[in-house]
Amino acid sequence: MMNGDQKEKTDNASHDPWIPPIIGLCAAILIANLYYAQPLVKDIAADLGLEQGLAGSVVSAIQFGYGAGLFFLVPLADFVENRKLVLCCGLLVLVGLVTLASAQSTIVFLAGAAFTGVFASAAQILLPFLARITASRQRGRIIGAVMAGVLAAVMLARPFALFVSAAFGWRAIFWFSFAAIAILGIVLVLRLPRSKPQATMPYGKALRSMFVLFASEREVQRRTLYQAILFAAFMMFWAAIPIMLAERFGLSLALIGVFALVGAGGVIAAPIAGWLADHGYTWKGTMISSIVLAAAFLGSIWTADAKLIALLALFAVLIDGAIQASQTFSRIVVLNVSDEVRGRVNALYMTIVYFAGAVGSIIGVWTYVRFGWQSTALIGAAMGISVALLLTMEPRGEKRAHR
Repeated sequence: MMNGDQKEKTDNASHDPWIPPIIGLCAAILIANLYYAQPLVKDIAADLGLEQGLAGSVVSAIQFGYGAGLFFLVPLADFVENRKLVLCCGLLVLVGLVTLASAQSTIVFLAGAAFTGVFASAAQILLPFLARITASRQRGRIIGAVMAGVLAAVMLARPFALFVSAAFGWRAIFWFSFAAIAILGIVLVLRLPRSKPQATMPYGKALRSMFVLFASEREVQRRTLYQAILFAAFMMFWAAIPIMLAERFGLSLALIGVFALVGAGGVIAAPIAGWLADHGYTWKGTMISSIVLAAAFLGSIWTADAKLIALLALFAVLIDGAIQASQTFSRIVVLNVSDEVRGRVNALYMTIVYFAGAVGSIIGVWTYVRFGWQSTALIGAAMGISVALLLTMEPRGEKRAHR
């Protein structure tokens, strides 16, 4: 329970129209750091002397770091004053970005990537905070709108990194991110309200409690499994396709950036998914997202062989849109748990999903280099189909509740 002063501050924050966009922008810029290296794996690996078949580790290192931060750092949101925690994490992200921008060896780059990922997980402290101060009747709409912004940053991070790299080299994108986060840190100091959770528990016990809480939330467990599979497929696609576009289509970094920019059109799926979730269509929406993702992966095999770049870009939009919709459905379910445990449940959910994404990055590059695009796409399609099959096995009561 919140005391009177804290409740008043939280109520005031909930009526401040600037709080959702500020939180959304800060979360977006932090999370975008996870994706800048994704389309640049070939150039980064070549510059650092990393074998092409292992180039996926350039992306997976920051994803694994992010997963570790989600597990060990984000649970502190239930116990530590959120504003101070986010600002400390932001300072440490700046240290990681300097390391990435100046790295001269693979080991230094991977260490810097993992370090940056750990503290970029502060984004997942901000989003549950927003859910805490948002009325339940508006939560789907507001979370959907904020997720649209966050996911737009994810989509735009790739083409932006490519454009900056084409003009100034791959290191420049990390210097840009450094400047953006430094500026946003000042905004947070000025506008983000203080929020000290009321839960009291030793840190070790808090980590152990995550598994107990997670075990009691059966619907969250299912959502975690669905999203882990789908996110791994998404990361496979975007880790491998820049290499394929360069080798099979002969595209430059700037043109691959244009392709990635077109793919960002899938961002419109998030607010639509938020509206559908508010009206009880979570189950049907997730089923459609899974089937669309599988169909798009299968279609990409033919379009890649026929070198139909426009259709391939359309399938990229569909894959991005499917992931954004499914992520929005899943996040709304996960964030709908009680205030006292939301941070820890969300932390374990995101840890599992992002570790799955890190594995997907490695699999995507490795399968493409070893066996070609067809094998990568078939695995992605199988992932989408598997989620659709798992959805049909849900208890009837829950399917009826979510239509």
